[in-house]
Amino acid sequence: MILIFDFFETLLNNKSIDFNRGLKPLWEKHYRDKCSFEEICKFGEKLFVHLQNMHKDGNEFPFVKDELPLYAEKYGGEVVSMTTEEETDFLMLCNDMELIPGVKDMLDEFENDRIPMYVLSNSGFTAKALWTVLDRFGIGQYFSNVWSSADYGKIKPCREVFDMAINTALSEHPEERKEDILFIGDMYETDVTGAQAAGIKSVWINRKKEEDVLKYATYQIAETSSLLDLVKSIRGTVL
Repeated sequence: MILIFDFFETLLNNKSIDFNRGLKPLWEKHYRDKCSFEEICKFGEKLFVHLQNMHKDGNEFPFVKDELPLYAEKYGGEVVSMTTEEETDFLMLCNDMELIPGVKDMLDEFENDRIPMYVLSNSGFTAKALWTVLDRFGIGQYFSNVWSSADYGKIKPCREVFDMAINTALSEHPEERKEDILFIGDMYETDVTGAQAAGIKSVWINRKKEEDVLKYATYQIAETSSLLDLVKSIRGTVL
């Protein structure tokens, strides 16, 4: 068995999201003498609309690679560069996150049973930044790899994004089979439909008890922590 997790609302919950929380220190350090904070916020809103339009076409809008240069183009000065730690700080300012209850203990049990685990996320932030977030919450060590759409330019449910993760996981664990991979996520339109198109099983975290209209979800659970019992049932053994 191989487990591939979504990131947001699967491993970590977002208590609140506010891009301007991250933008404020960026403005103070690099753009205070070039524009007002209100001006840069309005520009950020325009870029968010651009991001949404790109997502409609299945494309990602990476923050460091593609978005940051647009601020320099708009207001002047050198393009701001960010280390992984700085990108992680920005991400965590924008997203007030918390570890979903029970996740660490669950991952610990999976690790003890030698189940390979990965993360595949739609995010404008790089995989290195996402992995650093997981490290800061004490769970980064459980994963063999973390992938972000920011590094590939395409978002889930794009088939090639899933294929990349599947092929890598199977190459690293040739003893496993494609039919034994489980993708765990909370978004039906990206996680469940993407897994279906890629030919792997899905675990839909269906907190709102929505209808599986297309009948694509292999399994459904109400919370991430319920995955432990599901995996026990599938494997037919006690972890």
